[in-house]
Amino acid sequence: MFLFMGLCFGVAAFGLLGGALWAYFKQQRQMESRVAAVGTVVELTTQATARGSIICPVVEFTASSGEKIRFTSDFGSRPAGHKVGQSVNVRYDAADPQKAEIESAMNLWLISLILVFMGAIACCLAISFLGFYALGISSSSP
Repeated sequence: MFLFMGLCFGVAAFGLLGGALWAYFKQQRQMESRVAAVGTVVELTTQATARGSIICPVVEFTASSGEKIRFTSDFGSRPAGHKVGQSVNVRYDAADPQKAEIESAMNLWLISLILVFMGAIACCLAISFLGFYALGISSSSP
């Protein structure tokens, strides 16, 4: 039983850590393929979540075409992480400027960090179960 559980958690750890690398590089490629701009936080809006509510910034920027774009960031916090009037770096899709997001380390690292954390837990569990299995084998040997 310990061997089976250890192997299952080992496979899960490998998958989660591989997924973390994939998510990081995918997000990095996506951000690099987008156009950079400077925007201004024009308002803060409250969005309901499963655990309460978060405050998301509404940002305005001018696309390279000269069009004024306004979007609400998908990332928010409580308390608010931005202030009205604050300048922020924005990355947007040139083909669809409405697909924009504030450029931040959180956008680049969040999913990867969550997957690394879960992978580390799975790795610790795998090592523990395999250690219990090894102890069981060594204690039952004559």
